[in-house]
Amino acid sequence: MKKSYPTDNIHQKEGQEQSKKLYRYISDQVKIIDDARGCARSIGDLFTPIANVQRSKFRDYCERLIFTNPLLHGRKGEELLWRKAFYEVVVTAKRLKKTDYTLQEKACIENHINVGIGHYHHFVARLQQEYSLDLDGVVDFIICEEITTTKKGQNNEMNHELLEWARLSIHRSLVYLGDLCRYRMEIYPNWDSNLVVRYYSQALCFKPEYGMPHNQMGTLANNMNNSLDATYYYLRSLDCKFTFEGTENNLNRLFEKNSHYLEQLPVENNDADCIIQPEPSEHIKRFITRFLLLVDIWWFNKKIPLIYDLCHQTNVDLQECMTYLKPINSESIDTTDIDTTDTDSTNSSSFLTYDMIFKIVSICLVCVQKLQSIHSQQVSSAVPFTLAVYSQLVQTVIGHITEGILNFPLSTVENHVDKWLTRNKQHKVKKRRRRKVQNNSEDENNDDSSENESLNNFNMESDEEINSDIELDPCSSTDDEEENANEKKSEEKLVNGVNDDNSDKNSSSDGVKTMEEILKKAKRMDQNDIFAILSDEHLLQCIKILNDWLSTDSDILKTCVKSTKTLLNQIINLINLLHIDVVDDKFKELRIEMLKANERRIALSEDVVLKGVQILVQSQEDIDWSYSSRVNMTAKEQAVLRIMKILSFGHSLTAMTETGVTYNKEEGLFSIKMDDLYVNGIDKMENRDIENGESDIIKRQDELKSPETAKGQLMKMKHMGQLWLTAEVRDLESRVKGKTALSPYLVIDADSLILYTSMVKQLVYSRKFIVPHCHRIW
Repeated sequence: MKKSYPTDNIHQKEGQEQSKKLYRYISDQVKIIDDARGCARSIGDLFTPIANVQRSKFRDYCERLIFTNPLLHGRKGEELLWRKAFYEVVVTAKRLKKTDYTLQEKACIENHINVGIGHYHHFVARLQQEYSLDLDGVVDFIICEEITTTKKGQNNEMNHELLEWARLSIHRSLVYLGDLCRYRMEIYPNWDSNLVVRYYSQALCFKPEYGMPHNQMGTLANNMNNSLDATYYYLRSLDCKFTFEGTENNLNRLFEKNSHYLEQLPVENNDADCIIQPEPSEHIKRFITRFLLLVDIWWFNKKIPLIYDLCHQTNVDLQECMTYLKPINSESIDTTDIDTTDTDSTNSSSFLTYDMIFKIVSICLVCVQKLQSIHSQQVSSAVPFTLAVYSQLVQTVIGHITEGILNFPLSTVENHVDKWLTRNKQHKVKKRRRRKVQNNSEDENNDDSSENESLNNFNMESDEEINSDIELDPCSSTDDEEENANEKKSEEKLVNGVNDDNSDKNSSSDGVKTMEEILKKAKRMDQNDIFAILSDEHLLQCIKILNDWLSTDSDILKTCVKSTKTLLNQIINLINLLHIDVVDDKFKELRIEMLKANERRIALSEDVVLKGVQILVQSQEDIDWSYSSRVNMTAKEQAVLRIMKILSFGHSLTAMTETGVTYNKEEGLFSIKMDDLYVNGIDKMENRDIENGESDIIKRQDELKSPETAKGQLMKMKHMGQLWLTAEVRDLESRVKGKTALSPYLVIDADSLILYTSMVKQLVYSRKFIVPHCHRIW
């Protein structure tokens, strides 16, 4: 009887023998390729027909080795394929370059890079086909639809380790594609870098826990926006679960370069007779340099004595730079391109772009997460600074929206005003042509003469008649002045969309509109017009991210409530301005019902960019990333969903009793209960400090800024100080609780006094104990 052998074991042994043969052959080919590359004396020697054929065969054998035994030789085969077939050839070509590339050399290197891009495209397609991987929403280049349908359900039967290797291999292939495109940009520096960022972003979307793509984008950014972009990408790489080895060294070199530039900055003398105002580009560069110094201190947990002064000065610089915001029309309105590199930006930009502000906010959150994880004392400076940035962003957005609402014309109201003014004018002329009540005989004579004159000039327009009436009758003059004053007030009310008798009490004498008046006019406006104003505000992306952070860290939110409610009041005002009726019939082209039903499942563009950031992991738990990639929202739908999420944050504030925030369903507005101490006491302190000029900021900028701006800046500094003091107290309490408290009394027995007299003396001399002793022994 013949023995039967399991077919699986036979195939496994055959596969192992075949993989061993392939590995030996590949090792021999590596030596041949290395020798040929070492003997090259020019770039043309690297791309001879023989060298190209050798690399082509080497790629084929490496791919066969990878798929023959993926778990045993897959990772090694991928590394050999990348380094020997593509990477080292490009590095050698850079080394052999003498001056500039010739046209023939450029053509050879570009052809080599294009071969690599095509190879990895086919490699990703084969991985998807072999292991039935669903890459919908991950890669955007063409892949056959049959790949995901012919072997549907088979991936559940495969080995989990094998599937994980296939996914990681796709991730590495996307990174290689980004590297190849980056090498091509080095040949053609004027080309757009969006293609490079595209591959790196796809790798991050697929595997956000790996930090290598962030490191590569940091290398690509180089000195973009005064090294702000590179710092952002390096910190994102270090924040990932699997960091890249050389990222920390790259970050250190960047901070050293920033420190050298900071030392070259001229010393600012605020007491000088003549202060030279720097150019916008220089001011932005100075702010970014100081901000990067703060990040250096926070990330590496350095102890600097003047950290709070640096935070204050950086915050002042940010407030000044916020006036240099890039105009909306000059920036891309597409909200999905937050993480792309702006090819038009230079090292010293004259504008502070919305992408730069987004990166600043993200860097602050990453630093706060790092400091909280190591329980550092620097949290007491990082958190207040982040909240101060948050406050500035909220103030800026409120100012933009308010300006848009106040400057928007109300056509229906204006027509109503014109009709009302015409009717009132006719009524006023008729009233002034009537006979007036006589006070004395002199007035009667004067009235008769004026009346005769008016009868003679009856056909003329009544300007002269009105003037003569005013001169003749003092009583009617008083009445007319009151009428004119009332008419002007009524006109202002109607034009601004306010119809409230108490509005005069709320408005200031210089014409500054209160929030109530702004909200009333917003309600009278068309919802499409309001939505157009809100959708143009790109800073809402940063505010939404900061809201997510505060919603998951209730301790910081409660600290803000206890120390000051100004920030909370600003947030409530902003949320009230964002409260629009999206159920209106004019929003039929938008999928409002779908957005409401899946508000927590759908990810916004800023969520995709910050996917995997540790401090936002809790707020992103409910997001369905695969569903979000299939929704394909328009820019308007993203704006609506962003407003919904910010309104949801307002409702979450009402759930916390400590905040004092309430919601009125009838009016659709949020409100906050302000303490009497805050309303009366702090306002008096603000006015007193502003009048006395105790703030250095106001002293320096009182000629450039209005009293309202100075008042807000002073209040912001006070809030930062209060938040810092609260954080210091909390940190001190946590350190004290961690130490064991010793008794102040030290009772010594007879044996200790006899045998350990020297140690007892040391304890007594330390003056940390009370040693009781008796004078008399019974």
